[in-house]
Amino acid sequence: MEQYFIDMVYRLVGIKDLHQFMEVALKSVRNILKADAGSIFLFNDVDNTLIFKYTQNDSIEIPFKEFSIPLDEQSIAGYVGTNKVILNIKDAYNIDNSKKYKFNKEFDKFSGYKTKSIITIPLTNRKSELIGVMQLINKKAQPFYFTEDDEIVSHSLSGIIAVSLENSILYSEIEKMWEGFIKGSIQAIESRDPITRGHTERVTNLTLKIASAIAEDKSRFPDFTLTKDQYTMLKYASLLHDFGKIGVREHVLQKAKKISDDKLEKIKYKIAYLKVSKANADIPDNIFELISKANEPTILENDTAQFLEKLKEISFTDPEGREATLLDGDEYISLIVKKGSLTEDERKEMEKHVLYTYIYLSAIPWTKELKDVPKIACQHHEKIDGTGYPFGLKGDEIHPYGRIMAIADIFDALTSKDRPYKKAIPIDVALNIIKEEAEKNKLDEKFVKFFIEKKLYE
Repeated sequence: MEQYFIDMVYRLVGIKDLHQFMEVALKSVRNILKADAGSIFLFNDVDNTLIFKYTQNDSIEIPFKEFSIPLDEQSIAGYVGTNKVILNIKDAYNIDNSKKYKFNKEFDKFSGYKTKSIITIPLTNRKSELIGVMQLINKKAQPFYFTEDDEIVSHSLSGIIAVSLENSILYSEIEKMWEGFIKGSIQAIESRDPITRGHTERVTNLTLKIASAIAEDKSRFPDFTLTKDQYTMLKYASLLHDFGKIGVREHVLQKAKKISDDKLEKIKYKIAYLKVSKANADIPDNIFELISKANEPTILENDTAQFLEKLKEISFTDPEGREATLLDGDEYISLIVKKGSLTEDERKEMEKHVLYTYIYLSAIPWTKELKDVPKIACQHHEKIDGTGYPFGLKGDEIHPYGRIMAIADIFDALTSKDRPYKKAIPIDVALNIIKEEAEKNKLDEKFVKFFIEKKLYE
């Protein structure tokens, strides 16, 4: 028995997942006390209740439904939790009427199960604060009720279970806190960059889908692993892959066209003044339409670029007698961008978001299991041939999870329908682009082939 206790302690202390902990702990205690069934209630100090959190039963199968009961002396679990004492009942249907607690027969009526003997154990921490209650039902061995020896064993086990349970609850609360922090971070990013709202969630879901499928295919990817901790790490890295955008100027993040509406309106007034004043007779009638066309973030045609070059040379004296140009230097530089809406300097600033992601996330004291979150989160723009950013990593220098996220990020960017500065590309065209990128040694070819063959984009 002593060795069993020691083995149980080692098993329980190492379990971080709360559900798994309750499963192992309850089964272990039931085996020791030879109980047919059992349940675990967790104490909720917010509303002073016990939450029915987990149950096991060897005799019947019933759907689990979580519920709460008041922490008072009216119920058996409530009485034990209130007084922090073990309660051993030989026959649930013959409880002395003088007792404050009563047995609730509703479960037996609903399920057809017959509850007889019950032992209920308080679970308290080192400070004697209530954490929960464990209840064992129906002793399966002679004398078919729980004995005083069982009470002694229960008392010994309760401390072990309570300490380990507290650790599992704490770990679960930390995970919830991280989830909340990450969701809040995504909201902050998307409030600054509403154009790409939904991108983070889509990239995360697709990245996890690809990685999970790869992990299952041991014949093609025998060395690829995705444990529960690794899954969580990849999930967090994916959710935070654009976290660095919080350090990019808002007008760059939200730049849908090459120059802003107010600047375009200013150019329109200049053109109107030039036509009225006849300060320059060479201005074509459709000049504003041509400038508006150049302002679109599509591929700039050569004749339009040449036209802009001529406009740059147009100067005049404004109504206040000052020398002015039709296009100032910044406007011209913006309008002659060959593709997209960002100038070279703005593109470099935008690219820095992944470096910011790494810097910001590296400042967080991640646990050992999550320590690679910053590294993975910033690698979705790295290229296999070393031409990517922010660090110019090559081949296996890029984490496998980072290579997978790169595929998901590009696929979503190509097929997204929520970006006003470009039309969504059909899926077949997007897949061809991704395939070409792999052939050019930009994306991981093995992962790309797998992604397309398995139709993981569907």
